[in-house]
Amino acid sequence: MPLTDTRTLAQCLSEGRLPVAEALRYAIQLADSLRKLHDAGETHGAVTPSNLMLVAGGLELLPAGEGSAADITPYTAPEVVQGRPADARSDVFSFGAILFEMLTGRRAFAGESHSTLAANLTGTPTPASGSPAVDRLVGSCLHKNPDARSSRMQKVMMELKLLSVAARRAETVSGGALRCEMAVNSAAVRAEMQELKTALAARFEVHEDTVSAMHRSAGEGIGSLELRMAAMNRELAANRQHSGELDEAASAVILSLVKQRFEVLNARIAQVESTVEEIRRSVSQFELGVTADLVDIRQSIEMQSASIESTRTAMSQTDDLVERVVEALESLQTAVLEQADDGERSSFAVN
Repeated sequence: MPLTDTRTLAQCLSEGRLPVAEALRYAIQLADSLRKLHDAGETHGAVTPSNLMLVAGGLELLPAGEGSAADITPYTAPEVVQGRPADARSDVFSFGAILFEMLTGRRAFAGESHSTLAANLTGTPTPASGSPAVDRLVGSCLHKNPDARSSRMQKVMMELKLLSVAARRAETVSGGALRCEMAVNSAAVRAEMQELKTALAARFEVHEDTVSAMHRSAGEGIGSLELRMAAMNRELAANRQHSGELDEAASAVILSLVKQRFEVLNARIAQVESTVEEIRRSVSQFELGVTADLVDIRQSIEMQSASIESTRTAMSQTDDLVERVVEALESLQTAVLEQADDGERSSFAVN
């Protein structure tokens, strides 16, 4: 991760604990730096977060400052506090204290005064981190007795890698729970969409009934008007036959009035028919739009379900692979430790 400015691990820890994956990555890098230093027959003697720089590649261990080994810090080994010189086991203690702080966000040993800090380093038991796996690893590094600590950084690095695999597996399990929740939410969405579809179908039916009722009413109105017009025509014809005294001028006036009434009635009928047709077109467009939306939503849900199923299959395969890797690492660790123990017994036999 590119850094815009130079920071130490101490500055980073002042903001709180690190994410587990990042803390374990830094811990593996620090353990490897100490392994190389110890293999060369050297000891750091003052491993603290202030001596660890965050660089683009991760973590860089700075050399100990002159006289810094005599300073008592929350990361100083108990034997060094008691006046004994620092050795590789003292660096292991400092490493364990730093790992505890990166994972928990608090120091394993602290004190407001120099004497209180020294008493806690030499007498206070190692606090619990809340994780049994972390407690086993950190506890093996923070023994008060240096002879009881892990003496080889190779073993510490192996345990760190196993812990890193376990952490990734735990994240996988959390991801599986999240996918299950997504599947439940997808089922709920389907149920809601079905309810929406049912409600829309009911509304369409109501609209159809309303439009049909309007058509029937308009048809009845038109039929009634036509009947009235026919009755008026018959009445007019009868009046012509029985009213010989009406002149042509009066007949023309009556015919004009009747024609105007017919034109008004025809205009009203045309307006009603136009309104009914407009309502029908609007309802048809609404139905088409809602149907298209339902199709899009259904396709989206099907794609999401397929994606969830594909991810679930991939994560299941990843779980199997992680399981095999953990078993292989455990077998390798056992073989390395047995080989080391055999070498020590052979050495004792020669002596």
